[in-house]
Amino acid sequence: CCTFRGSVVAVNAYTGQLSWRHWTTPQPQQVGTWPNGAARYEPSGVAVWSSPVVDRETGTIYVGTGQNYTGAAGDTDSVLALDARNGNVRWRSQEVFPDTFTVACGIPGADAYCPSKANGTDHDWDFGASANVFSIGNRRVIGIGQKNGIYHVYDALTGAKVWDRAVVADPNTKGGSSGIQWGTSYDGTRLYVATWFANPGTLYALDPATGAILWQKESPADGCQWGGAAANPELCQRAFTPAVTATRGLVYEGGADGKMRVFSATTGAVLWQYDVVRDFTTVNGVPGHGTALSGGGGAVVADGMLYVQAAYYPQYPSNAGGVLLAFSLP
Repeated sequence: CCTFRGSVVAVNAYTGQLSWRHWTTPQPQQVGTWPNGAARYEPSGVAVWSSPVVDRETGTIYVGTGQNYTGAAGDTDSVLALDARNGNVRWRSQEVFPDTFTVACGIPGADAYCPSKANGTDHDWDFGASANVFSIGNRRVIGIGQKNGIYHVYDALTGAKVWDRAVVADPNTKGGSSGIQWGTSYDGTRLYVATWFANPGTLYALDPATGAILWQKESPADGCQWGGAAANPELCQRAFTPAVTATRGLVYEGGADGKMRVFSATTGAVLWQYDVVRDFTTVNGVPGHGTALSGGGGAVVADGMLYVQAAYYPQYPSNAGGVLLAFSLP
């Protein structure tokens, strides 16, 4: 472990030919061996987990990056502004360095495979969310959520920090499972940010100009007590994982308790909810069973329809596969 290194690529939409590639970390080199004799390479990692965001007005691509898997080098836990024409870096802002983490860091007795644990740099505070591009007055900015639970806003042209907002009690908690896991939304009036296993996960509406919390809504306390999740209380969690979706007046967010919910954009009140942990008759004839709404992709709203995927962790027991669900909107 490990020879992977993250990158952003641009390809010709008609031919697939590579136009440019920006690597997020230097080429890994063998630096020795692991205790089991396997070759050890450094640096590696710094994956780009989320969809890049393109600002067509300035020809800039914004991406967040992940942590190193081995070594300590590259654009770790950073926000990058890339020139859409050639991939050159216009600016970068690195929020954590070093941060070197793999699943071995969380396995008891595997410390020899997680050298960063000895000096406390095994944070796992990557950016898994896509950015939001918006304006504060005449100032173009980008905002992005991080797994340690901080939402950052930068000047889109220079990368200068505009404001930060922590939406978890302790943004220094390692592992990132309580923070902002996937994407956030901006509807022209408010920013919407959700936290994962934050005891409980909470949906926030933020003032885009200052980061002030306008309202917050915890994952409902009864979510594990009814519907399909009630049969498996040991699996159920009060957590919001998917990217948040917003349309005018409404916010859409699913939960690890298997409930898809629509909230009021102005107050956070739950306006509609549906339990997906159940058997479904599918249009393609494959037996379907909904499970937690907690994948990387959020709800999609288009042409009077709401589309959600119910096929992610935690997996409520069933022999059937996960499902893509389509709801009609009133």
